[in-house]
Amino acid sequence: MRQPRSFVVEMKGGIDLTTPALKASPSTAITLINYEPELSGGYRRIAGYEAFDGRSAPSDAVYYTVEVADASGISVGDTLTGDSSGETSKVVIISSNTLGVTELFGSYTANEAANGTTISSIEARSGQADLDTDNIWQQAAEDYYRDLIQALPGSGDVLGAVTYGSSKYAFRSDGTNAVMYKSSTSGWTAVTFYRLLYFTAGLTGSDAVLIAGAVVDGGTSNAQGTIKSIVQNGGSWDGSATGYMVIDVTSGSFQDVEPIQISAVTKATTSSVDTAIALSPGGKFQFIEHNYYGGASTKNLYGCDGVNPAWEYDGSVFTPIYHTAPDLDPSWNTPKYLAAFSTYLFISIPGGRLAHSSLGTPLVFDGRMAAAEFGLGSECTGLASRAGEVLSIYTKEGRTYGLYGSDPDTWVLKTISETFGAKDYTVAQLGTAYAIDDKGIVPMERVQSFGDFEGATVSRKVKPILDFYKNSIVQSIIVKERNQYRVFFTDGSGLIMADDRMAGSASRDFTAIKYPDIPTCMSNSEDDSGSEVILFGDNTGMVYQAEKGRNFNGAEIESVYRTQFMHGNSPHLNKAWRRAWLNIDAQQHITSMKLSWGMDYESPYRPSHKSNTPDIKGGGGYWNIDLWDDFYWDSEQFSSAGNRLAGTGINISFLLYSSSKYDNPYTIQSMELEYIPRNRKRAV
Repeated sequence: MRQPRSFVVEMKGGIDLTTPALKASPSTAITLINYEPELSGGYRRIAGYEAFDGRSAPSDAVYYTVEVADASGISVGDTLTGDSSGETSKVVIISSNTLGVTELFGSYTANEAANGTTISSIEARSGQADLDTDNIWQQAAEDYYRDLIQALPGSGDVLGAVTYGSSKYAFRSDGTNAVMYKSSTSGWTAVTFYRLLYFTAGLTGSDAVLIAGAVVDGGTSNAQGTIKSIVQNGGSWDGSATGYMVIDVTSGSFQDVEPIQISAVTKATTSSVDTAIALSPGGKFQFIEHNYYGGASTKNLYGCDGVNPAWEYDGSVFTPIYHTAPDLDPSWNTPKYLAAFSTYLFISIPGGRLAHSSLGTPLVFDGRMAAAEFGLGSECTGLASRAGEVLSIYTKEGRTYGLYGSDPDTWVLKTISETFGAKDYTVAQLGTAYAIDDKGIVPMERVQSFGDFEGATVSRKVKPILDFYKNSIVQSIIVKERNQYRVFFTDGSGLIMADDRMAGSASRDFTAIKYPDIPTCMSNSEDDSGSEVILFGDNTGMVYQAEKGRNFNGAEIESVYRTQFMHGNSPHLNKAWRRAWLNIDAQQHITSMKLSWGMDYESPYRPSHKSNTPDIKGGGGYWNIDLWDDFYWDSEQFSSAGNRLAGTGINISFLLYSSSKYDNPYTIQSMELEYIPRNRKRAV
C-alpha cells in the first residue's frame, strides 16, 4: 500500500493572474479579496472602517449586563435611571430580564428602583460569557454609537477629509460654497472663515505694526477689525508694501482706498472692500502638513483642490494663498497638487506649469520676491517629495521629471522618462514615489533604472485588473504602518500593494479590497500623538476612518481566498487528497469561514464537494504575561485546523470564504496537505 505524502505551502506572493499555471507558485492566489499581505508572510483579513464625525467611536463601545426583576416595561432605546444612585445608561438589547446597556459612566446600586422595576444585580462589564452572544451584545452597543454619527451637512460628494492635530476636517458643498467642517463631540461644525482685505502703501513704525493680532480701523468708514493673518507679497515696509490680510471685522465695513489705522496712525491704504472668504465646490482636496516657520507650534495644514486658491490653516485661521500680479492668468489661483520641498511650497498650475513660493514663506508666490515657475509641457498629475533629495513631478502626457537642488540657484530639472507619467491622484510616497500610468504601477527608482521600458512596472501579476480599471481610478493612499500602497476604483474595489523591501524582500505582493461604501476622496495623516489616521469620504456625505473596527461600519466583511492549483511538485501524478490543515493566527474563534475545493483545474468531469467549516481557535494567552480580558483560557495560541478531503486529481485548489461582522482580523499563514499517490495522468 502506498504511504501518504505531504507538503507545506507558505502563503505569500499575493494575487498572480499572469504566470503560466505550471509555473505559478502554490503560495500565490487566483483571488484574494479583503485580505492584505503580511510583511512577515501570510494573508491577513483586513481591518474594518467606521463612520466618524467626532462623537464616540463605535469600536470603542462597551456594554454591561444589568439584571432587573421585571424587564417587561423596558424597551430598547430607553434610558435606564437608578432612582437612588442617579446613574443612567442606554438600553441596547434585552434578553428575558437581562438588559444590555451602554453609555454608563458610574455604577448602579443593588436593589434600587429603576424604570418601574428593581435592579436585582448591578452591571457587569461584557457580562456574556458565550462568545457568540458576547459578539451580538457588543455589536448592539457599537450600533448605538454608530447611529448617532451623521453625514456632513450639504449635498454631493465629500470633497476632502484630513486629520490635523487632534481634530478631523472635511469639505462638502452647501449648494453654493464648499464648506470646511471640523469634528467635535457633537458632530461636524462649520469652520469660521474670516474676511479678506487688500492693502497698499504698507509701512512700519516704532509705535505699532500690521501683524496678526493688531486691531485696525478704517480711517473713513470707522470700521474695525482684528488682523488674523497678513501676507505681504510686494514692495517693502517703507510705505510701498502690498498684500492682503485675513481680518475679523467686528464692526462696520471697510471701504476701498481708505486709510488703515492703528490708534489713529495710518499704516496702509485699502485697495479693496472687505470680502468674505469662500470656496467654490467641484474640486478634490489634497493636503500636506509642514512647518515652514520653525516654531514648536507652527506646523500648519496646506491644501488645494484644482478649483480654488491654495491655502494655509493653523487650526483657527484659514488663509488663502493668492498670486496678485496685475496681468495674472486666473488659473494661477486654481492649483491641483502641492508638495513641500526644501523649505518651499510647490503648487501645480493648470496649463502645464509648476511654481514654488519664496524661501520659507509659503504664502508668497511672487517672482519679485524670489518665487519661481517651471514649464512642464503637459498638465501636472502629481508631486512627491523625498526631503533633501528630489521632487518627483508627473505629467498627463507620459513625462516624468525630477527636480534636484536646494534653492533657485541650484535647481536642476531633469527629464527622467519621456513615456512614463501618472494618472491623476495616483502619486504617493512610500519609501519611493509610486504612480500608475497605462503600463501599470511604477516606482520612481525603476523608472530611473529601466527608462521607458515596460520592465519598470511592478504590477505585472495584476495587469488584467489594472487594465480593466485604469480609467476608473478614484485615488491612491498609503498605509505606512503596513508598508502598503492602495488604489481605489469607482465601484469601491481596489488593489493593495505591500512593499516588502523593508523586510528584506524584493517582492511587491498584491491583494484586492472591496468596500461597500464607495470612496470619493482619501487622506493619510498623523494626529497629534503621531498615530496614523486614514480617512475617506463618500457620495452621501459620510466620513469614515479606515483601519478601525472589525466590520465595514456595521456591515459584514466578505472575504474570498482562492488558492492556485497545487500539485506538490508532481503535476502529472494523480493524488487521492486526504487532509488539509489550515495554519491560522487568530485573535478569537473564527466560525464564519467555509472551506471548499476543486481539482484538475475545476474539470467538469470531477465531482463537486461540500464545504467544511474549519475549527479555527485563537486568542489564547499566558497567565501573568498577557493582559486580562485580552485572551481566552480555553484557546490555542495558534490554530492548525484539520479538514478531511475527498477526491482524486493531479492538483487541488481551495476556496476560503467568510462573511462576518464579528471576526477580528486573522492571518492565514500556511497550509499542510496530505495525499496518497495514485497513477500518472493518462493521455487521451
